[in-house]
Amino acid sequence: MPAAAPSGTEELVAQELKLDEFASESNAIVVCAFRPSQWDAPTLEHVACVHPHEMGIRAERPAFRMYSTGADIWSVDGVIDSECADAFNAAARAAIKRSPRVKMRFDALDIIDAAGMHALVDAARHLPDRRIVVEGANETVRLCWELAGYATAGIPVVMSA
Repeated sequence: MPAAAPSGTEELVAQELKLDEFASESNAIVVCAFRPSQWDAPTLEHVACVHPHEMGIRAERPAFRMYSTGADIWSVDGVIDSECADAFNAAARAAIKRSPRVKMRFDALDIIDAAGMHALVDAARHLPDRRIVVEGANETVRLCWELAGYATAGIPVVMSA
């Protein structure tokens, strides 16, 4: 139960992703508790997005989830749209900060809109020499990615088939 964000929301999200990766790799169970009275709503939204489950009186399912499924592999599910693009950007930045090459599984992602795609590319560009490989995206997501002009060599995100 963190008392305060280490140095902001992005650092807290990075800390939570690190705990999730540890839990995934070691088959441990990690329980995180956040009191809504101690955190602002945007911080709670960002943190909830990087937990595979939630419980509690005020627990609401975020639009998307990003959680560890192995070393430097993150599953993403739900919907990434303009309302949660900032939270997705923070989660992707936190993941790519830890490793120069990150794999994201989009098998259970329903849709990612233009704001979500931009958030993904922005996160990859945030640090030099970083790369995100997206696997398992449905045909609609892959088509939107191509139509938006992101399927080029200059983009540090690769949408594989």
